[in-house]
Amino acid sequence: MKQWLLVLCIILVGTAVAKKPHILYVVADDQGYGDMGYTNMTDDIKTPFMDKLAGEGLILERHYTSWACTPSRASLMTGKYPIALGIQHDAFTMKTEECLDRNLLLLPEVVRYNGYATHLIGKWHLGYARWD
Repeated sequence: MKQWLLVLCIILVGTAVAKKPHILYVVADDQGYGDMGYTNMTDDIKTPFMDKLAGEGLILERHYTSWACTPSRASLMTGKYPIALGIQHDAFTMKTEECLDRNLLLLPEVVRYNGYATHLIGKWHLGYARWD
């Protein structure tokens, strides 16, 4: 149900806005709240590019993720809690014999359906290819 609600919200926003905004997700592992310049918690860390993005975009300050990258990425991509996906424990590695269910609707599919181009840079960590 939550997945379809997410899809409906994205479709409604996509159709209501004549000029589509750019969407950029930045997921950083092991980053603390004070590890960005725009939080003004320290003068030691300089992040001018991220500060500019934060100043022109939306900052999610009260959204917390799992301690491991696989559950966090799975939740972001599906809109579901990691425990509902059965992958709440640890990061997938090349030796892990499981992966994200191929039948799940993922965020990139939803935004592509609404006319966006998608691209991934970085690690996937949601399982490795099974050619069955």
